[in-house]
Amino acid sequence: MHLMTALLIAGGVVFGQQAGSAKTKAEPKPAATENQKALDDFKADAEELVFRLASRPGDKLALRSEPLLHWGNPARTGEDGAVFVWMLDGRPEVIASIFTYRLPTAIHRKHEYHSLAAGPLTAEFHGQRVWAPKAAGVTFRPLPDAPDPAPSGRNRLSQMKALAREFSARLEDMEGQKSDLRLIAQPLIRYEPKDKNILDGALFAFSIGTDPEVILLLEARTEKGQSVWQYAFARYHYVHLWAAHKGQEVWHVDALPDITGLDIGSPGYQDSVYATYHTKRTPIAD
Repeated sequence: MHLMTALLIAGGVVFGQQAGSAKTKAEPKPAATENQKALDDFKADAEELVFRLASRPGDKLALRSEPLLHWGNPARTGEDGAVFVWMLDGRPEVIASIFTYRLPTAIHRKHEYHSLAAGPLTAEFHGQRVWAPKAAGVTFRPLPDAPDPAPSGRNRLSQMKALAREFSARLEDMEGQKSDLRLIAQPLIRYEPKDKNILDGALFAFSIGTDPEVILLLEARTEKGQSVWQYAFARYHYVHLWAAHKGQEVWHVDALPDITGLDIGSPGYQDSVYATYHTKRTPIAD
């Protein structure tokens, strides 16, 4: 998925002489690009999503206002999308992509959700319950041979980048084609939550091009009074996915071939920690 590109709109100034004095005239601002229009549509959808943890039903998760990533995958079906996160007390609890893809007769819009929470949660879209995973979204494990988390935040960030490079990931699509995924060197987001049991954390993406397919979570978590680095994975595609640490497989999820045709509001996969749904189809004029 692409790192989000910012639209820079500058008003130019033209200087001229008239009766010995200088006058300025602001040029009209250019119209928003198609790229920006698409991003605005994705953000509007994200703002309509309401997530709540079952453990704190009175608190809506807070949408991080700007997407973590604006991505594209023209090699598949002209996919274009953005990645968003919803936070609570400084930690991301849900990650979602909102994206479109093109077929000969229509442009399809989809949502893709994965829970990062420690327990059940619910999601509503335009006031309708659309997703309610019943289990923790990810499972953390100690990272073997990792150093102790550094005292300073700057050094912990350097540690997380180095630890992320120890992992690799790959996928196998529904036609049996295998692909090694590329680690995006910069974290999608780095966070230092209010939770006293989580000192620091970051999300990293393994991608094809800029399209994330696997999410790696690294957190400095405190257990029995000692902070240690732990890791977890979240799927970001419905195909077969694997991850390895220093060449040793540590994570695998099977393909979900029956998930691809679901519409928003369908009961299918509502209780799963990962789900993806169509939300809109726009016919392409001849």
